[in-house]
Amino acid sequence: MSLIVKPHKPWRTRFYIFLFIIILATGGWTIFEYGRFTAGFDSVDSKEERIRLLNIQKELEDQIEDIREQRAILERASQIEKKAYVDLNENLKVLQAEIIELKGELAFYRGIVSPANASAGLRLQRFRLEPNGQRRGFRSKVVLTQVLKNDRLARGYVRLKVEGLVNDQAKTLDLSDLTEKHVKELKYRFKYFQTLEKDLTLPKGFTPLRATIQVIPTSGKSRQMIEKTIDWPNEENHAHVGKQQQTT
Repeated sequence: MSLIVKPHKPWRTRFYIFLFIIILATGGWTIFEYGRFTAGFDSVDSKEERIRLLNIQKELEDQIEDIREQRAILERASQIEKKAYVDLNENLKVLQAEIIELKGELAFYRGIVSPANASAGLRLQRFRLEPNGQRRGFRSKVVLTQVLKNDRLARGYVRLKVEGLVNDQAKTLDLSDLTEKHVKELKYRFKYFQTLEKDLTLPKGFTPLRATIQVIPTSGKSRQMIEKTIDWPNEENHAHVGKQQQTT
């Protein structure tokens, strides 16, 4: 038996395997490119198309950004417009209130200077009740006038009565029941006009319904008492009553 010795060369086997892989990959790529070519694919055109689509995408993104900026500008302009409208509306309400007040003042002074009835003498120009900001608190305001040509002093006093309910029972309160120092009446003394104001506090459990003012002169040719009754104002009708009393 003879022994044959052959040299071992592992690198040659690895080289052949590596070479085979390269040939296989090259052949596969060649076949792939050939398939794309036969199907009408052009790599140059593909790159150009990709660049063109990227440019279109960039243009669209720029347009979207512009539209967003325009929308933000329009929204801001809309907000400014709305605020300007609200401010204008508030200013208009203030001006309308001032006009109503001025008209009331004009009617008041016109009634003193040139009243419709020059011989009317003492007159109850205005009687108003309104909340004074205190708990169950109100302020009464009485304006008395007489014509300018009358140089005599008007003297007298004013009484106030409030009708209401306590436990569903009718009850009438005098001015002394509604004031802190139990004032019974308000005295007046003037030549042309005078305003009498007094803070009132309603007792607990008392629900007011109406108020009656009595103007009782103690001087002058005519000493006839002037009396006027108004409904007690509340949160719902206070504004309406106040407007109505302005023209009284």
